[in-house]
Amino acid sequence: MLQVGPGKTYSVPSAAAAVAQSGDVIKIAAGDYRGDVASWNASNLTICGVGGRARLFADGRNAQGKGLWVVSGSNITIDSIEFHKATVPDQNGAGIRAQNGGYLRIINSGFYDNENGILTNPGSSTVSVERSEFARNGLGDGYTHNIYAGAIDKLTVTSSYFHEAKVGHNFKSRAKETTLENSYFMDGPSGTASYVADFPNGGKVYLRGNMFHKGPNASNPIAISYGAEGLTNPTNTFEMVHNTVVMTRSGGAFLSVPAGTSSVKLTANLFAGTGSPTLMAGGYAVGNASQSNNVTSVASNIPGASSIATPNFWPNSTLQALIGLSVVPDSGYTRDAPAPYTLRAISGSRKVGALQAAP
Repeated sequence: MLQVGPGKTYSVPSAAAAVAQSGDVIKIAAGDYRGDVASWNASNLTICGVGGRARLFADGRNAQGKGLWVVSGSNITIDSIEFHKATVPDQNGAGIRAQNGGYLRIINSGFYDNENGILTNPGSSTVSVERSEFARNGLGDGYTHNIYAGAIDKLTVTSSYFHEAKVGHNFKSRAKETTLENSYFMDGPSGTASYVADFPNGGKVYLRGNMFHKGPNASNPIAISYGAEGLTNPTNTFEMVHNTVVMTRSGGAFLSVPAGTSSVKLTANLFAGTGSPTLMAGGYAVGNASQSNNVTSVASNIPGASSIATPNFWPNSTLQALIGLSVVPDSGYTRDAPAPYTLRAISGSRKVGALQAAP
């Protein structure tokens, strides 16, 4: 075990990174670490904050010209670490630049005001994100995002919060398979993100129990985009179950899906818009989608959905009367998320959308 912090064997994370060996556990004392950047080359590491989150501030420095941390070893777990204000000369700096094989697991961590939150290289790897926050990342050029997964094998997100990306996307994945569950993806009242979620090369995409909000200042009229840059993945299916999508930007479309997509399945989703957005653009015929128990309404019936500080996607009484379900369309949907990072067991009768009871 390598201990990092004031009075510890290693005063800063980069010192531990320089000597870490396969299988090490690196414990970083909670607190601020300014201008310390690191390259993690060993594999099978667990790197965790102790006594709270360890907060890393780039302060104009970078590792390898790529970001705050560059992760090259395989099978890495990062827990309770914050990454702030990563910048690099080519304007593509990341809180974490992941160029590893195996898995990268992010738990209870935060990515704030970086050019990219996480940026992954393409390759045979998987990334999972749990109970983490990605806020205000992006340079503002449209090419940098809260998270940007390259052409990897799989990306999984649970119980996390993505909001206010700067002109880029709140979430972007080119992975062969992407699963998002019980998470929030939001512009808020002033966010300028393009897509709330973007899957530019298609893939096997499964969205369940998520809250999506597209705000009035968003840079693009589409909320969720699939396959806009070509369906280059081996399997191209898009499925949404028990999500709530709110658009306070007028017009546009909730979804964009191209004609070549193998299948689209929409079950028990709640779509609430402003200015009559269409359900689906992009070329895929809406009539070819498998649809059941979806409800379309207006955004004013979910009045709390725009709040970044305390997002509340619970419908008002008018809409509640329209979203009851007499069936259980997805028996695997056993937990919902009344707030970011919070899960609760679902009990009682089911409802359309991501929330099954008031927060």
